[in-house]
Amino acid sequence: MSNNKRLRLERTSDENIIRNWFENISSEEESFGEDSDSDEDILFRSDHDTNSEEEATDSEIDEAPENANNFYIGKDGITKWCKIKPPVNVRTRAHNIITHLPGPRREARGNKSQIEILNLFIDDNITRIITHCTNIYIETIRDKFQRSRDARLTDVTEIRAFIGLLYQIGSFRCSRKNIHQLWDNSKGNGMESCYLTMSEKRFRFLVRCLRFDDVRDRAARKQFDKLAPIRDIFTLMVDNFQKYFCASEYLTIDEQLLAFRGKCPFRQYIPSKPAKYGIKTFALVDPKTVYTLNLETYLGTQPDGPYKISNASRDVVLRLVEPIVGTNRNITGDNWFTSIPLITSLKEKKLTYVGTIRKNKREIPKEFLPNKQRVETSTVFGFQKDCTLVSYCPKKNKTVLAISSMHHDDEIDEETGDKKKPDIITFYNRTKTGVDLVDQYCQNYNVARNTKRWPMVVFYNLLNVAAINALCIYKSNNMGNIKIKRIDFLQNLSWELIKPQIKLRSTIETLPIELRRRAKLLLGEKETTVTETEKPDGSRGRCYDCGRARDKTTRRWCCKCKKWMCGDHLKDICKNCVL
Repeated sequence: MSNNKRLRLERTSDENIIRNWFENISSEEESFGEDSDSDEDILFRSDHDTNSEEEATDSEIDEAPENANNFYIGKDGITKWCKIKPPVNVRTRAHNIITHLPGPRREARGNKSQIEILNLFIDDNITRIITHCTNIYIETIRDKFQRSRDARLTDVTEIRAFIGLLYQIGSFRCSRKNIHQLWDNSKGNGMESCYLTMSEKRFRFLVRCLRFDDVRDRAARKQFDKLAPIRDIFTLMVDNFQKYFCASEYLTIDEQLLAFRGKCPFRQYIPSKPAKYGIKTFALVDPKTVYTLNLETYLGTQPDGPYKISNASRDVVLRLVEPIVGTNRNITGDNWFTSIPLITSLKEKKLTYVGTIRKNKREIPKEFLPNKQRVETSTVFGFQKDCTLVSYCPKKNKTVLAISSMHHDDEIDEETGDKKKPDIITFYNRTKTGVDLVDQYCQNYNVARNTKRWPMVVFYNLLNVAAINALCIYKSNNMGNIKIKRIDFLQNLSWELIKPQIKLRSTIETLPIELRRRAKLLLGEKETTVTETEKPDGSRGRCYDCGRARDKTTRRWCCKCKKWMCGDHLKDICKNCVL
């Protein structure tokens, strides 16, 4: 028998062993759970460290042990990783075939109106709740004001106009600017749409009084839920995000840090973030469209009750992916979320996972850890029936560990050239940016104002995300027909929100005439003229051109436009000249 024939037979024998192992391997392995975080202090440091490059320690720099058989053995002594990739099937694996096509759905499908799309997220139910809760709080503080008109109740139109002003101010990147500078037009640098919508005093009053729950029973609800001040609004808006859009095949899970340094029972300190202090929020984002599908605020350890949940990374991921269970989507996450038990749980929900993994996991073999013998740009693969483990060495004594339940081969991305990065690593780099893009978009045109109340921080973030999601749906429904910049989209939304309030104010007779005139001019309405031919005998009125500043009254008026005019602004001509 020739050598070629023998080698061929030996290889066939190995392949049969591998095939049998992949078919008989049990998916039930020891899982090492993660302890849930505690939140006893108002501020504590987060352990969310996502550095993907693992550096060799002194104990790992020793010579890597040799394994003569076809398997790598994990540090737990139980987990096996095959050195040879599984047999290649001609058919695409079932978990790589998505079942729900991406794009807008329900009322959002085919909707090409910008304001109607936003109204799907900030619907009438949400604005009614905010209006009702705000009015409850205003009632509790009205006695502190000498004039009742300074603390008058609000309505849905005004609340929507208030939200429109936040979008308008954010689109000009003036959200952190002093309110007086935005309203003051004495030098011609104020924003006309702001002071035509409401007065500066009224805007400050609404910022102070805006509430999202009934303050009368908040204390009782906070005994079971730290998010009680904004729980209802948060839940309703996130439900709307999930209701009107179906995400693409790849999604990202990561964390946001909403900048805040005030008092909050679950404020976090993350030194790697630009803000460092704030409210941590987990997000499920579609990186292709930058659509946010799910959000969860990290609250630490909740009191005993219906809202007490586990904060382990595996449980956080399983809660976030609930809207896409059974759709064969792929989830990309960093090493804080990644674990073997998580991948097993996602497989049961018909989801795949790709992410970096920390080197301290017990299932990782020693051969995958950093050591001096590793050659730069070298890659080691380990295979199981449902996932693939890869160790890539970008530089001496460093490795990048990644795991995937979507990939089942040892392919190297040829586009990376001499770096010879595995497909798993390049796929992770392409799909990990979803939440980072949302953060970037939020910061570009942020509606958040300086505040000492943490519920306002969460509300501002919901407004930012709602506008981004609305733009995603609008672009999907107008693909190839309309190209619109995000700043123009935000300004169009703000105009539609403030327009009813401006129209209402233009009809209030007690407002200054010039203010009403400019409001009608902005609305594109013609000024209405008095139709009567004569003024009542003995009547007096303020000169239209003198205005409120001089407050000059007169008994004379223009016989053409019927406006009150003093002698300084009238000319006497004879009837022949008029003809």
